[in-house]
Amino acid sequence: MLTNLSLRLRVFLFFCLLACGSLGLIVGGLFLGMSRLDPNEPMSAFVMAGLVAGFGTLGLVVFVWRLFDENVARAIEGVASAMRARAHGEVTQQLDTDIGRYLGDLAPAASAVTTTLHESKTSVAEVVSTQTKEMAEQMEKLTALVSDVPVGLILCNGNHQVVFYNAPSVELLKDTGYPRLGRSIFDLIREGPVRKTYGRLLAKDKDDQDTELMLATRGCGKVLFSHMRLVQGEMGMSKDAPGYVLTLRDVTADLTLHREREHLLSEMAERFLPVAQELRSDIEADAPLEDIAAKATALADAVSDVAKSYQDSRGTWWPMQQVRASELIDGLRAHLSGNGPALEALPRALILECDGNAIIDLLAALARAIHGAGLTDTISLHIETTSDRTELRLAWQGNAIPLPELEAVLSDPLDPDDPQSLSGGEVLDLHGSAVWPEWDDQGGAWLTLPLAEGKVVETSASPVHFVPERSAVFDFELLASTDHAAIDDAPLSKLTYVVFDTETTGLEPQRGDEIVQIAAVRVLNGRMVPGEVIDQLVDPERSIPAGATAVHGISESMVQGAPTIRVAGAKFHRFCENAVLVAHNAPFDMAFFHRHGPTFGAKFDNPVLDTVLLSAVLFGQQEEHTLDALAARFGVVIPDEARHTAYGDTLATAQVFLRMIPMLEAKGLHTFGAVLNAMEQNSRLMKEMRSRVEA
Repeated sequence: MLTNLSLRLRVFLFFCLLACGSLGLIVGGLFLGMSRLDPNEPMSAFVMAGLVAGFGTLGLVVFVWRLFDENVARAIEGVASAMRARAHGEVTQQLDTDIGRYLGDLAPAASAVTTTLHESKTSVAEVVSTQTKEMAEQMEKLTALVSDVPVGLILCNGNHQVVFYNAPSVELLKDTGYPRLGRSIFDLIREGPVRKTYGRLLAKDKDDQDTELMLATRGCGKVLFSHMRLVQGEMGMSKDAPGYVLTLRDVTADLTLHREREHLLSEMAERFLPVAQELRSDIEADAPLEDIAAKATALADAVSDVAKSYQDSRGTWWPMQQVRASELIDGLRAHLSGNGPALEALPRALILECDGNAIIDLLAALARAIHGAGLTDTISLHIETTSDRTELRLAWQGNAIPLPELEAVLSDPLDPDDPQSLSGGEVLDLHGSAVWPEWDDQGGAWLTLPLAEGKVVETSASPVHFVPERSAVFDFELLASTDHAAIDDAPLSKLTYVVFDTETTGLEPQRGDEIVQIAAVRVLNGRMVPGEVIDQLVDPERSIPAGATAVHGISESMVQGAPTIRVAGAKFHRFCENAVLVAHNAPFDMAFFHRHGPTFGAKFDNPVLDTVLLSAVLFGQQEEHTLDALAARFGVVIPDEARHTAYGDTLATAQVFLRMIPMLEAKGLHTFGAVLNAMEQNSRLMKEMRSRVEA
């Protein structure tokens, strides 16, 4: 019945109840006092009446306050939080009017406002999406184009933070670390040459702001040949501190090749010149033929030894590249277009160590020879990897290629217009390989070409850092970023975050429980950075209780061979450099890393935000703050198979956190320091969380 009354009438009834109840208690107290009036002690009756009326009134006020708090104050807070979540937190589900059932028309009105707001935002989003579709398509084409550039490309802002990187740069730098948006380039490349060259370019004229330099990676000893160009006055760059583009090429093998050749030339000079000079002197002095013949034989032996040494080492001298199987197929298809058989091939996620151009020329020459012999009009290329090698197989339906045609390909220059080009046999020699024809009784024939072992590109969710094949990762808003000296004053939307979660053997980090899985994603400028993730199983070096396996699904067999916390924790520490850590119930997860950090020489002193406390700031301590409750509140769907997995919970926490940031800003909490102070005000929740970890 009360739900049909207006809000003003219900408030009026609250106070009527308070007034009438107070009067009734006073009258009742006086009546009780009069009934016990003692003529000898009349004051005792009035004292009793006052006590009864006073305590009764106090109880009535508390009762009315409780009703008002439960049905009005808390309900208003709930409606306000729900409206804020829909206004700023990207929540799309309709507001539940039941939370304000005693607030009259307020909850339905709020629901109507949020629904209209959502419809307006959806309409605006559709208009923006339509208007920017062409721009998005152009950006995709540009990204694909830049991704296919065969050299490493890294764009840095004036603070030497990475703004853009492509897949080849990831491959070049994987042994020393991985480029990540917002990360300092000096974490990957030695600082001195970059800073000196950057300063020198700043001092030059505007028309002379690029140069070449040699760089060294940190940790893995690679030497990179680089071209640096300033990006000044473009794309929002600061004129005083412009950004720059680095193109990177690994010349470590080239330098080794140069040193080996220099060594060979030096050896030839040391061995040949003395013998040759003696031989000439003997000839000029008419020495006995026996002495001349002996020295000529010695010279021939020396030449033979050096020639054999050269032959044995050619395969290691020749500069090899890492070539994607898809690029090999694309190159072969381009060679055969117009004057060769049709090519059928399925790209494999492989990277081959070979001279890509030479192998493509050889395969094209073999395919044209097969086609020219009238054996087939369609040829297939299969790339198979075994435990010890990678096989390239040209297959077709028809007779096997005659040996004279095969020998011609192996003996003649692969480029008919260049007599100095390599022959097919020389290409095979350089790769330590061979080729031979095979066939079967069903009319199939093929040529098999074994190469060095191919490297499989990881495509599962488990690698520590995975960048998809042919990818480019960028955030050009970093071009105009400033270096926040004091994180307390840094805007929330401009910080770099690492949202993470762990799965463990139990809930007692201080009593021997260990991590069995770590997952993390990087968040920058309001979005999760594609490719910059961790999803890593960890060997706990102890048994995993059946109860824990029942929760997260990780068994002891699954972690066999996985890295220990000393390895996985160190990688996670590098992943978190210069970032704010975000987790749900962060003290629990951080307790493991604080305990193990000293074992691998790391200190986890990053700033930390906890989504439990952030939820209390936004919705009040009386609300439920579990991850499931937050996901439901924000409309984040956690698939059943992903719940209680480190990666699934990390993605859910990240999506919840991204919706919290605009809500915090709407409450006036624009900086990290302001949010930290607001979290600390929820002292009860913070103490409860710490006591759970320390127990």
